[in-house]
Amino acid sequence: MARLRSAAAARPLVALLVLGGLLRGLAAIFSQGFLASDDHHVLVGAADQLAGGLALPITYQRSILYPGAVAAIMATARAAGLQDPGVEMLLVRLAQAAYSLFAIYFVFRILERAVGRDTAVVGGMLTAAFFAMPVTAVHQLEEVVCQVPLLAAFRWWQRAEDGGHGSQPNAWALLAGVALGLALLLRLPLIGFVIPFTVLVLLRPVAPLRRIAFITGLATVIVLQGYSNVAVNHQWGYTFIQRLGPMLRPHDLALDAGGYPSSPPWHYVFTLLAAFVPPFSVLFLAAAVQGARRLPILGLATAGFFVAHSLVANKQERFLLPVVPVLLLLGAAGLPWIAGGGAWPRAYRGLWRYFWVVNGVLLVVLTFSFAKKDRVAPLLYIYRRHDATGVAVAQYNQTFHVPEYYLGRPRPPLFVWQAREQAVADARVNYVVLYSDQPEPDREQLADALRSELTLLTVIPPSLADRLAHAINPRHNKARTAMIFRATPIDSSGTRTSARP
Repeated sequence: MARLRSAAAARPLVALLVLGGLLRGLAAIFSQGFLASDDHHVLVGAADQLAGGLALPITYQRSILYPGAVAAIMATARAAGLQDPGVEMLLVRLAQAAYSLFAIYFVFRILERAVGRDTAVVGGMLTAAFFAMPVTAVHQLEEVVCQVPLLAAFRWWQRAEDGGHGSQPNAWALLAGVALGLALLLRLPLIGFVIPFTVLVLLRPVAPLRRIAFITGLATVIVLQGYSNVAVNHQWGYTFIQRLGPMLRPHDLALDAGGYPSSPPWHYVFTLLAAFVPPFSVLFLAAAVQGARRLPILGLATAGFFVAHSLVANKQERFLLPVVPVLLLLGAAGLPWIAGGGAWPRAYRGLWRYFWVVNGVLLVVLTFSFAKKDRVAPLLYIYRRHDATGVAVAQYNQTFHVPEYYLGRPRPPLFVWQAREQAVADARVNYVVLYSDQPEPDREQLADALRSELTLLTVIPPSLADRLAHAINPRHNKARTAMIFRATPIDSSGTRTSARP
């Protein structure tokens, strides 16, 4: 143990990357499923199409960059003979776990250059082990994937500002612009961060050529995205028009949430106070304000992000994920100010220990929890039996988009029934997944409608994380039990049909 501590003290960045890699690796293995609708139905669905050789619909509004990268992993797995969708997604999660380690690297380097190594270790530790980081890093959320290029943009601009000593500052400025452009493509609502970031960079007292290089890098990415829209959508800049066009109607954005959760402007403040473990969160956010004074580009760009998102009616907690590493960075930069002087040190140390205890509990729960287990696990169970000729999903106590990707390929016919009268006899259905508050009467009703005997195979309950999410917000987070039945047809004489097509 002493030797490990000595090695970690000598090479703290390596130790932080190992810790972060371990936590993300565990999350990749155990945190299956998806966290939000966009996590699966937008990204994974598009990637599955591309991997299968199908073109995206011309109405696809996002950049092809992220689904294209995931599709490449899927296509490689399929070429190697790995057809199981669960294994395929494990490979995607592992790849994203490795990619997300760059966030730890950039946070450490930014703080090391701006504040010092001790503060860099604190920031790196928070980025590696804050309870929300490992689990979100391995899921297919554009709000998380954009974190790495966002941090890279600032780190590389730091290097551009350093200049001299053969560091090629113009090249670093160009790379910073490219990284900021990639972050924007991955998550277009980052425009509230990108605009003030760009303005502040252009106001920096550096050689004009560096500012030109930065703008060139940013503009190059935007132009290339515009041309990629020609191939996918047959319209130059379609992604920007569709995704950023509503910004031209700010009144509508402020009042109409489009059917999504709507909250007052101060909602995100309370979200952060809850996320960073109260009452420690009060001190941490105060530290982040102090850190923003030391790193004004990041501080003011983050403020712009919050103002823009707070004025929009549609408010979801995951929308804050792009700037979570930045907040961890800024908070770490300001913590020495919070900890110093007067009677604060003892209270600060107590709250700091309290934070890590609570964070550790949350980290374990989320890292080892199967998200949306009641929706994903039944389809994987059926796929792995390798005999599905048709699958019916009876949603009698909740309604949702079925993640049919997990039925594999070739995909059996899928029937989704949200009302009992929709169930009809169909010889192709040999599996039924039932969500019901009265399972026995509904099983009998389905058996009669399908003219089949329904044999219970297994019951899949929601995961602990799904139960907690339901307890916190039962209106938007459902946690139900899924029952899987094998359907065996009964002929007109009442005899079971032994063979299935």
